[in-house]
Amino acid sequence: MSYGSWFLDETPLPKLGFLGQGNNGYVTLVRNGDGLLMAKKTSFLKYSDDLEKEVRIMDRFFSINFNTVRATSPAVSYETMPLNVKVLEGLRDLHRDGYVHCDLKPENILIFPSYAHEDLCELKLGDFGSAKEPNGPDPVDGSLFEDNPAYLAPEAVRPRGVISSAVDIWSLGTMVMEMMGVTIRGRSDYVPRTLSQMTRDFVRRCRERNPGARATAEELMSHEFVRQSLGVPPLELLPVPSCLSNGVVQGRLF
Repeated sequence: MSYGSWFLDETPLPKLGFLGQGNNGYVTLVRNGDGLLMAKKTSFLKYSDDLEKEVRIMDRFFSINFNTVRATSPAVSYETMPLNVKVLEGLRDLHRDGYVHCDLKPENILIFPSYAHEDLCELKLGDFGSAKEPNGPDPVDGSLFEDNPAYLAPEAVRPRGVISSAVDIWSLGTMVMEMMGVTIRGRSDYVPRTLSQMTRDFVRRCRERNPGARATAEELMSHEFVRQSLGVPPLELLPVPSCLSNGVVQGRLF
């Protein structure tokens, strides 16, 4: 497989802004010689294997070109709740093929306009640098979720951590609570009564401390919380950076 179309060349590109960073690198907004805006990911040389793995996974699951990208801040408000279904669908597809994301959090969710449904937005899972491939080794970076340990499932805690698709489900439950305005500290499985009974049940099934009893993505797709979310009006995007005040840019995501 050739990854040439996914990588930027070494030609200096004007940097227009800083988009974010993770454990293995950072992402900047750049413009190439043709005037296209792109997200450029930069990693240290020692993480080059992770970067190549990320490209392999994105090439497998995302066979489209991302054009007319809408730039937003990380999605962390309750307004994004209906599109949690898209995150769950993405996890279901990953897990069916034996992949585990291992780093699911709002900062790694990408928002795009939908071409299938006017005025609706799509969510895409991003940052597969820490992902586990089928029959591949577990991520060796012990600093996963160091900024928010609530996203790391109890069974995945080092040094004897166990990585399976269940760790993504735990992270999903944490993300749902944060989107509902709940402040989470540590790995407590407490679910506040301020959430509806339906939401509490969904989150409890995601954050079951025993990974063997935790719901799978396939099982969660039939939960009442998901079915009702499908009927909620589309989300309202967060404000875009000032350098992109019109909200829509033409470009590709690399």
